[in-house]
Amino acid sequence: VSIPFLSSCGDDDEGGGGSSNAIVGTWYIVSDNEKSAPYTEMTFSSDYTCSWRAYKADRTTVTDSDFGTYQVEGNTLSVLWDSEKKYGPLTWTFSISGNKMTTSEGGGTVWTRK
Repeated sequence: VSIPFLSSCGDDDEGGGGSSNAIVGTWYIVSDNEKSAPYTEMTFSSDYTCSWRAYKADRTTVTDSDFGTYQVEGNTLSVLWDSEKKYGPLTWTFSISGNKMTTSEGGGTVWTRK
């Protein structure tokens, strides 16, 4: 399963930056270069845990999900999914501007804050 992901850079006042505070919240895909589920969201909590869920077009039926932990260092996001621990963390670069986040995975994915 391809799990879309994200990261942040910039100033914390802009909602991005070298701290995990910029990424805290729930994000959903606006556009990507992969064939993602009709609705995909990721949630990052202030305790460095995260979750990922893919829904059918009705946005109520979950088709796939995972949980894990994350770390932000500069504009790099590392996520260790529970189901992927044997492979180690996945790492992406990201930027946040307002309520939009762009991540490097999949050739570029745009997310918006829910």
